[in-house]
Amino acid sequence: MPRFAPALALALLLAGCASTTERVDPAADAEVTVSFDWRDLDAATAHMAQSLLGGARVAAEATEAKPALVALGPVVNDTCQHLDPTLLTERLGETLLASGRFEISALFGATRDATVADVRAVRGNAEFDAATLQAKGSLRAPTHALTGKLTQRNLRRDNGGLRIEYFLTLRLARLADGTVVWQDSCQVVKAVAAGMPVW
Repeated sequence: MPRFAPALALALLLAGCASTTERVDPAADAEVTVSFDWRDLDAATAHMAQSLLGGARVAAEATEAKPALVALGPVVNDTCQHLDPTLLTERLGETLLASGRFEISALFGATRDATVADVRAVRGNAEFDAATLQAKGSLRAPTHALTGKLTQRNLRRDNGGLRIEYFLTLRLARLADGTVVWQDSCQVVKAVAAGMPVW
């Protein structure tokens, strides 16, 4: 056995014991990351939801008496990260639903639910009770579509570090005539020191 084998085994053992998995309390987590993380997601969707629900044109088109049916369309991810943009629209969709002024379409957009079509594909199948199948002509087309884009720019700072800028833009369009009835954007800016790896 080589003389360094016991020392290597001890080093590997200590390395294995040194790292542990910890549960993070979101309310107490103050760590800042270079990425567009969950805190940025929460802040961005909160800003967008407040802006959308407070929009004057939107107020005329989406009421509790007559909610707007929204298709959560694609949000383009133009960043260096493997971020799922539907996290943004789904979180925003939760707030829109809770307001009582909006309904979310499960038929169109990035969050399309294939089950809606699947249950209709079994019409005429003798194995299914016809009385339990969905009637023809019962689906509703959305009245509005929510789409957007998340963009990242890396800018070199004078001190050699990087400034990372994230820009989120969302818009709500009336599908009947293609008119945009609301649009807003927000930005998240972070800075890293020289030598820190960024993707």
